[in-house]
Amino acid sequence: MHFACYIEAQFPIEPILKELEENNIQFDIKDHEGRKALWLADINMIGPVNQAYVDYQQRLKQQKQHTLTADNVKQLPVTVMLIGVSLLVALVTQLGEQFNEYFYIAQMQYFPRGWIPYSGVEAVWHGITPIFLHFGVEHLVFNSLSCWYMGSILERKMPLFMYLVLVVLLALISNYCQLWVTGPLFGGLSGVVYGLIGFALCYQVFIQPLMIPKGLFYLAIGWLILGYTPLFEVVGLGSMANAAHLSGLLGGIVLFFIYFIVLKKSRYGY
Repeated sequence: MHFACYIEAQFPIEPILKELEENNIQFDIKDHEGRKALWLADINMIGPVNQAYVDYQQRLKQQKQHTLTADNVKQLPVTVMLIGVSLLVALVTQLGEQFNEYFYIAQMQYFPRGWIPYSGVEAVWHGITPIFLHFGVEHLVFNSLSCWYMGSILERKMPLFMYLVLVVLLALISNYCQLWVTGPLFGGLSGVVYGLIGFALCYQVFIQPLMIPKGLFYLAIGWLILGYTPLFEVVGLGSMANAAHLSGLLGGIVLFFIYFIVLKKSRYGY
């Protein structure tokens, strides 16, 4: 028997052992230097089995990152703030039924019909506030879950201040693009979520894997494309904030490369 790897107590190895049994690979569990370890009869299987166990540990870690626990809440202050404020605004506005004007990106003008942009600090504040405004339970739940999933990954990978700046910039980019296309009557976290998706996609390619399924990216792009068709209105979901989605996605990609350049300069000095 040949030593393969140590067995970590917090990561049960039973799924790996089941695969070994199914493939008729001989193994044994015994102590090595005072720790429980996996031993294999075939020395050529040590590398693949080690990698399988490492991948399994990463999957379990990521699953734990997405669960709503006190530790995760403490580790994700920005993401929790985004969702918490969205829930509070949903309560105050009764899911978009009242007081919406306090969260619109511009001031509504009813006679004649139009809108007036804010200026100064108000332009920045109201450039962000539409992300907290949602128009229905499904809208709020879908955006909150998507924000929690992407945020629970990226906020751990980035310095807290840089992640906060990323979120603010994505909010401003997606909201002002949507304002330019359709006017101020919109809201939701989806522009920021699309920005995080674009950022994460590039992060996986240029820095390190984030264990995000490729299917999620395909789904996001498919949903974006469908938004430009009449499908959602036909099925009663209303019109999508397509400009916010597209600009958020592209903004996330551009901001990643800025982040990547800054990261390289800070690490390697060039």
